[in-house]
Amino acid sequence: MLFILGALDPEMREIERVLGMHGYPVAWAAVGRQRCSSATAYDADAALHIERGRQQAQLILPRQPVVFIECAIRQIDPVLRVDHHNPGDAGFDCGPQDYLRGSSLGQLLTLLNLEPDPTQRLLAAADHCLTAAYQGECPGVDPDELLFMRASWQAKMTYRPFGLVMSSILEAARLVRERYDPQAGAALFLDPTLTVPDLPEGAARAGMPVRYRSMEPSGLVKEMLKGASPDAISSFMQENRLLGRRVYGNPYRGYAGTYLD
Repeated sequence: MLFILGALDPEMREIERVLGMHGYPVAWAAVGRQRCSSATAYDADAALHIERGRQQAQLILPRQPVVFIECAIRQIDPVLRVDHHNPGDAGFDCGPQDYLRGSSLGQLLTLLNLEPDPTQRLLAAADHCLTAAYQGECPGVDPDELLFMRASWQAKMTYRPFGLVMSSILEAARLVRERYDPQAGAALFLDPTLTVPDLPEGAARAGMPVRYRSMEPSGLVKEMLKGASPDAISSFMQENRLLGRRVYGNPYRGYAGTYLD
């Protein structure tokens, strides 16, 4: 059985490690011979085998059983999908108390009949319901340990000192509390030219909804609502659909986004 993985993040890195440790072949979804991003993971056209920094095309035989984890490849029908992003996914409607069944990592561990260790619990909770995890709503997850792990990952990925990342997250949390607008039901950061470093992380740590805009490399402006109630997320998604915008999100996981094009 071949497992094909989607965009790289802390949870997906652990999924790759677990599969490798138990001898399962792993490939990555790709678009145009480039490993997919979160924006292209469900529109891939090939798969790549990557080992020690070297990559080559992954051959998928016609009857080979394939499992997709947070991705999809055109014209390939998997025997199983491990996911929580889209309606119909096994983890789509799982709440914070059920984060292990909701998260892709938790689903994989169950599939392989493995018990999660403390780090895997942190990774699963952070990926499935970050704001709730920071508020202590996920059994077996310590919010302070979660902050340490998340800041460590950000430091590694952005080549910033750990202390600087930690301070940045806590400052973002302070700004979110300061700028919370009761009428809007969120802290508002709607000028995409005035970015606040680590804003989503800080808002999750603060446990307050945040609505913000950012500029994509393509020039498109994306608007996000995170950490809000299921009703608020659903309303945000419906309002933007009625305006003809592309919308994505999951009310059960507390996030939604749209492109202002």
